[in-house]
Amino acid sequence: MSSPHKHLSWLTLRRSLFRFRRAADRMRSPRRIVASAIAVIFLCVYVLNGFLILASRRTADPESLRLWLSGGMVLYLIYHAVRCVWTEKQVDMEYTDAEKLWLGGAPLKRSTVAAYKVNTVFFSALLKTFFLVVALAPDVQHAGLLATGVFAALVLLETVRMIWQRLVSGLSRRHLVGARVALSVIAFAAILQFFGQLAAITPSGSQPGVYVLNSFRAIGGVASSDAIQWLAIGWRPAALLATTVEITSHTAVQMLASVMLVPFAIFTLVRVDGWAAAAILDREKARLRSGDFHGPSTDQAGRAGELTEDRLADRIESILPQRMRDSVALVWRQALSIRRYYGTILFSFLVPTLLCLSPLLTGRMGNQWAFVIAGIALCTMLLAPPALRLDFRRDLKRMLLLRSLPLRPIQAVLGQLTLPILITVTFQWTTLGIAASVCGPGWPQLIGWGGMLSALAVFTFATENALFLAYPHHEHAQGFAMVVRANVMFLGKATLIAAAVGALLVWVSICQSLFSAPLSVPVYVTGAVAATWTLAVGAMMVTAWCWRRFDISADLPPE
Repeated sequence: MSSPHKHLSWLTLRRSLFRFRRAADRMRSPRRIVASAIAVIFLCVYVLNGFLILASRRTADPESLRLWLSGGMVLYLIYHAVRCVWTEKQVDMEYTDAEKLWLGGAPLKRSTVAAYKVNTVFFSALLKTFFLVVALAPDVQHAGLLATGVFAALVLLETVRMIWQRLVSGLSRRHLVGARVALSVIAFAAILQFFGQLAAITPSGSQPGVYVLNSFRAIGGVASSDAIQWLAIGWRPAALLATTVEITSHTAVQMLASVMLVPFAIFTLVRVDGWAAAAILDREKARLRSGDFHGPSTDQAGRAGELTEDRLADRIESILPQRMRDSVALVWRQALSIRRYYGTILFSFLVPTLLCLSPLLTGRMGNQWAFVIAGIALCTMLLAPPALRLDFRRDLKRMLLLRSLPLRPIQAVLGQLTLPILITVTFQWTTLGIAASVCGPGWPQLIGWGGMLSALAVFTFATENALFLAYPHHEHAQGFAMVVRANVMFLGKATLIAAAVGALLVWVSICQSLFSAPLSVPVYVTGAVAATWTLAVGAMMVTAWCWRRFDISADLPPE
């Protein structure tokens, strides 16, 4: 083994051992003992549920499962591809700060760097494979082949994702616009096919709950379509291996094909990386030959735009109360980021809006409103936080700068969370307005649910950021902690939604029993909105407390 490869292997091993020891120390830390206990309980409950409950359910058809495994990978890849072309910066093949320190000057080939980058997703792929094997074990005959096929498919998916991101980074502006149009059309066609499948398998006039249950079958129908299966040709060997009923001579061929596609994808990643680097260099040379020695923001138009923005920020600051003026700089910084990523944000909220409004197409006026409300609440808690990471979660490397600002903790929190919350509230009220114009629920329903959903948006972002400040992680972190964190957060949000629904039902019963019919509705609406906003304000105060106790020397995780 050559010296650079030897040192890279040594660095990878030492980093893995360090992260393992650090994870063990953090799990035993008194500051994180609650999160550690929740993670351990979740894993035990998940495994117990898999062996006791999932084992007793009706098994799936192997052919349908095979189509799900292969087509599902492509559906995720389509989503990621569309999101990628609407994102300005791609970072998968770039070094982190720690890697720049240790590897920046090393004589490493790009093929070695590509293999090293793919190697970083192995452990998270192993964890995801474990969870999928527990869930799908009753549906297959050979758990070992299932684990091998799923692991190979996940690693191939992550490698293809890196290939696409690197390919997009090398596209010119004209080709990037073409890619955006083409992939947006593909995504729109997949959405139309989903709704077509849903309408075909659901009788007209069914309850919205039937549509929700059949939506999973509709997704399976899209994943099983001929177009998706042709795109999933790279994952078909792994899907066949995972759903093997009887071991034959073809099983060895399927296993070999599943495993060998990964190094082939790494080779493709190296070639695409070389092409992208050359394309970026050629564009830079062309720009310099044209005499453009300055960035676009340094010309006269750019300076005039920056001056206008500064004046607008000063005007906004002048009309705000004195206590709020110190947060304007952070809010304005968030606004500039939102302007840069507006395409990604609009796309991230377009699909949830369509999904929330889909119950209006069922033709039943009785409970459409309730399902629209439920859809908005789910999107607020599950989809809005990942789509709007324009708060503390993207500023881990800027914590020293943020702490140096002369701001009180609550001012810093308001500056970081105001615009993400406003965007989410705009999504909520837009969807509510459209649904209300169709269902006609009345002003008490619109005001009550609108107020509670707005408080839910505040509570969600405050809780997400409080958890991040208590247990910070890097933006593109992978590994055991992130997989468990995602599952625990999902379980916690589901529990919170169930508890909120139960509390509202209890409050309705109390109001109906204590007050007369004309008075019970305003009391119910006022009490529910006041209670939710009390929780939201409490969550904001907890976030401010977490920001005040954030220790830069101890809480910043190494890369």
